[in-house]
Amino acid sequence: MASAFAGGGEKVLEIRRKAGEIKVKVLRVLAVGFTIFWMVLIFRFSADTGIESHELSDAVTRMFCEIVRRFTGRDLIMALTAHQYSVLELCFRKMAHMGIYCMLSFSTMLVLFTFPLGMIFRMLVSLIFCVIYACTDEFHQVLVAGRTPDFLDVLIDSAGAAAGIIGALLFFCIVYTVYHCHHDKRENRQRRREIAGRK
Repeated sequence: MASAFAGGGEKVLEIRRKAGEIKVKVLRVLAVGFTIFWMVLIFRFSADTGIESHELSDAVTRMFCEIVRRFTGRDLIMALTAHQYSVLELCFRKMAHMGIYCMLSFSTMLVLFTFPLGMIFRMLVSLIFCVIYACTDEFHQVLVAGRTPDFLDVLIDSAGAAAGIIGALLFFCIVYTVYHCHHDKRENRQRRREIAGRK
């Protein structure tokens, strides 16, 4: 009876191993799709002309001013000078740069988590990939009317990518801890069943 129970336990472990491999492959496909989504979105924004890009950032800035007016009663559009408004708009543009590259590096790290690689190697690959893509993104703007490349944008994009990598590491630590706590509990239950089966 004990040997039969042990054989059944091995089959269960094999099923769990295969299920784990399937989960990793599904996560990999989703992460690759997520990464491609952000790459396409970045390319799409870079394809906007100077006028279209300005109109988008102006719309976001006006939306922010409207939110402030609703909550505080202060009309920033009337209170700010033209220079102050342009600085605020520039801040939103740069934050958008950081945010979108943060998500790109985060999704790239998710892809790399599905491969048996060292953590430092994953971080370097993700950062280098994002920096190279940021450079090609700035080159792309040379071909778009009203847009010019800016090395400062590459630095801002790189900072966003670094933030995304840190966020991915925190996410990994949380998931890893939760998974292993659950796994240890499951293993303890399995051991108790095996002991009970031997008796």
